Parts: sequence; C-alpha cells; structure tokens
Amino acid sequence: MTTRMTRRAFGLAGLGGAAATLGAAATAPATAATEAMAVAPAMYDAPVGNYRLTAIFDGMIPLGKNLFFGPDQADIDAALGAVGIEGETLPVPATAYLLRSEDRTILIDAGFGELEMFGPGFGRLSPALAAAGVAPQDVDLIIATHAHPDHIGGLLRGGQAAFPEAELVISNVDHGFWSDAGMMAQAPKEAQGMFGLAQAVFGAYAKRLRPVASGSEVAPGVRLELSPGHTPGHSVIHIDGGTQELLLAADTVLHPDLQTALPEVLTGFDIDAAQAAQSRAAIFDRAASDGILIAASHVHFPGFGRFVRNGSGYRFAPASWL
Repeated sequence: MTTRMTRRAFGLAGLGGAAATLGAAATAPATAATEAMAVAPAMYDAPVGNYRLTAIFDGMIPLGKNLFFGPDQADIDAALGAVGIEGETLPVPATAYLLRSEDRTILIDAGFGELEMFGPGFGRLSPALAAAGVAPQDVDLIIATHAHPDHIGGLLRGGQAAFPEAELVISNVDHGFWSDAGMMAQAPKEAQGMFGLAQAVFGAYAKRLRPVASGSEVAPGVRLELSPGHTPGHSVIHIDGGTQELLLAADTVLHPDLQTALPEVLTGFDIDAAQAAQSRAAIFDRAASDGILIAASHVHFPGFGRFVRNGSGYRFAPASWL
C-alpha cells in the first residue's frame, strides 16, 4: 500500500495545528471546561432485532468547506445551496453508538472524550452512558471503526483506559498503520499527534486489544468489514439482530447532503481520498440496492436512515421513527 503522507491527507489544511497536541492531550487529566460541557446527553434508541442500538451525540464539528474538493466549486456550492447551506463552515455531528443485547454491552466508537481539538462542547459520551444506566465497567466490548480522534478520544480518561473491563477490537490494517513508527515519521509534524493518540489508546488496552481481519464476526451477528480510504483500515459494521439488520457506515460520508448528492466529492480527512470515494460508491450501491437501514457517524443526528438513489447521485433519507 502506498500512502501519501501529506497535510491534506490528515485534514490539516483546514485545521491548522489542531492535531499537533493530541499525543500530549491523550495523557492529560480532564479539565473543568470539558466536564462542564458534557452534562446534556442526547440519545436515541432503535431496535435491531435482538439488539438495541443507541445513538449518542458527542458534539458538532465545524468542518471548513475548503476540506471538500474534487468537482468544480460551482457544483459543490449548488449541491449545498439546494439544501439551504451557505457560508464557509459545514457543521456535522459526531455520533457514537451503544449496542446492547440481553448479555452484551458494546460501544462502537467513543467520541472525542477529553480532547478539545475543536474547542469545548464535546466529551458527552460519559454522561450519556451514565444516563443510560451503563457504568464504564459494564462495557465488555469496544469496536473502533478507525483510529481518528473523534472515534477513539473517549477511550481514555487521564491517560488510562476509560472502560477497564472492555476488549478493544479494531481492523488489523488500521492498527498496523497507526502503530507503524515509519508511517509516523513520514507524517507531517502536525499529524504526529494523531499517531500518538492512537498509540496511547492501543497501549492502554494492550492486554485486551484484538486487531481483526475484514469479515470477522466480533460479537454474535456483528461483523467488521473493511471499507478503506478514509483511513487504511476504516471499517463499517454490519449488525444482524436476527429479525432486523443495520449497516453502521462510520465515516463513509463526512457531510450527509454534499457527499450523497456528489459521491465523487473528496475530503481532506481521507488519507487516500480516491480509495475513500470508491469505498463510498460501493457502500451507497449496496445500501440502496438492499434497502438496508444504516447508521453513520456524521449524518444528521441520530444518524438512522437509508441511502437512496436520486438521479446520478444519492440522498440520505432519515428514518423518522423506529
């Protein structure tokens, strides 16, 4: 695999040096500001057969329009204008998911946690879990769809494992990439904090860390499937609850309106943007052809809906009631 280790490949062209302090932040204690901003959990439950999936809102990420590129700017502006979006900032939600059955308590991604990469207002996972009656030690499995900060930051608290009894599962490809000292050395200086954060998380869960191959069933009816490009090991999660199924599409799209209308739109957060676009096209085709219910990390909260065909593109159709 050839990976272009550019500033754009880590979203840094639109973030400045926000990622540079992540390695240090991974071991820092929680701040009063973080605690104060994390007191209003927003959650939504949906049944998936024998499972129940709870969407947990972690905050709104203010993405710059300059992070999206590929087609002519006029086409991008037209797609945004069609849904009433103007200006240079495209806010999107960051959503984590809690999956429960009679005997399993599974966390899929964990939000930013104590990190203030985009300022205060994040770190809502802990109070949400408390409101749902889930203590940290109740979580028996964590599935990380990939190792970006908004998906693994909440796995640490004061540099230690936030979920002391949980096994951590992640794609063996993503684990290998973020653990690779050579890759870290090649990365722009501002991006090395991302590697530091991932390595801190892997270290904190070292005794209960399980890198897995694509297609692995990681819990009954729960399968991790590689969908690369956003990161080398970015994965989607297929959940089969017996009578219902759902595809948790993670970061297949970073903006639910723009990248469905124009699936060829690339983003500065994709380490291999062209490969991410290929993976996105495959997920869209599969979801639309099968009519499968999806959930995702950065579509309109609570993130449940379907990708449906719309002319030469698609649209995200939120599920109004589940």
